[in-house]
Amino acid sequence: MKVQRAALVLPLVVLVSTGLGACRNSSASGSSGSVVALVPSTDGNDGCNGASQSFTPGQAFTPLTLATWSPWAMSQVAGARVSNELFATGAGATLVAIDVSGAPVETELISAGTVDALVDPGAFGPPAELSGLCVLDADNLLVMEHSHNVVLLVSRSVPDSVSLFAGLPLTVPGLADGPASLSRFNFAEAAQIVATGDGRVLIADSGNHVIRQIRDGFVSTLAGTGAPFFADGDLTSSLFDTPSGLSIDCAGRLLITELGAMGAGGNRLRELALGQESFFGIQGTVSTLAGDGTQLTVEGAENLASLAAPMGLVTSTDGEAYFVDSATGVLRRFDPMSGNVDCPLWVDCNAAVTGGGRFTNGGVLSLVSTDAGILYALDASAGTLVRVTP
Repeated sequence: MKVQRAALVLPLVVLVSTGLGACRNSSASGSSGSVVALVPSTDGNDGCNGASQSFTPGQAFTPLTLATWSPWAMSQVAGARVSNELFATGAGATLVAIDVSGAPVETELISAGTVDALVDPGAFGPPAELSGLCVLDADNLLVMEHSHNVVLLVSRSVPDSVSLFAGLPLTVPGLADGPASLSRFNFAEAAQIVATGDGRVLIADSGNHVIRQIRDGFVSTLAGTGAPFFADGDLTSSLFDTPSGLSIDCAGRLLITELGAMGAGGNRLRELALGQESFFGIQGTVSTLAGDGTQLTVEGAENLASLAAPMGLVTSTDGEAYFVDSATGVLRRFDPMSGNVDCPLWVDCNAAVTGGGRFTNGGVLSLVSTDAGILYALDASAGTLVRVTP
């Protein structure tokens, strides 16, 4: 069913220069020919930060020894810009900050039971569980709560300070735009949230197969119709199958990875380029950067490559995108100049698949890249957080 979208009446701001000239690819174009560049966050490191990674085939990971964090099946990791601080969701709807400037030091931000008391005070439904998260600003985080399909606002400095940011706390998922407090989501899979530097919050609404935006207290559907399938084109006609990964590259485009959980599409790296915003709604286009839709780990350029349930997307200041083929446990790298997607931890992708990857096959993975150019990976299924580079 196609969702009726309320129009946003917002001023058009076409960003000609963002100060991010190091990004190597800025070819995106909205349906109107004018592109509104999304502004990467100055507080989070969800995308467009840190140098491109340096890999050596066969390199060893460095596991982080954590004292208090306990993972669950959909645990995710995010990070703060500059501060060498990571944030990870854990079992029992807990959340910890992890200082990785030296030996890891954990600080509990949400203790067990705190979120349950907020979203289900009568304890009538299933226990709360947290997944994707991002840094909203210098003071707060945003976190997905799966059992009740809401987005939470969490203080970075005051323990157990949690409030509802968007969504009605209901165990039955839904798809509804409008005021944030009345909106509905379907957080079926582990997925990412991205906060921009110009006040937007972008969400991979995996169970609804759409990309959502929260701005000025209002939730709207940017792309997708609610039905799982594959289609590029204008925002109103584009289709997704279980979008999961989100990252803003330095050209101001939103990059998206799709798990393809419904078997109707997915297994691709997509690009969403925003066009003009007017009384009639938001213009823009969705296009495929890489992947032929087949759930395989195959090296190649653009639609000659195959991706296997990609998730955990991050981008660098040089425009490279990194994610994990979760179905095969293989780290992938997208080069925007050539369009090629390779397997940088291995000699080639054939060797990666033969070697069984480096992460849990079929697991839940997330990546975070720091300003210093260090890549961390959380393998929720294995319950490990590792330093990948350098």
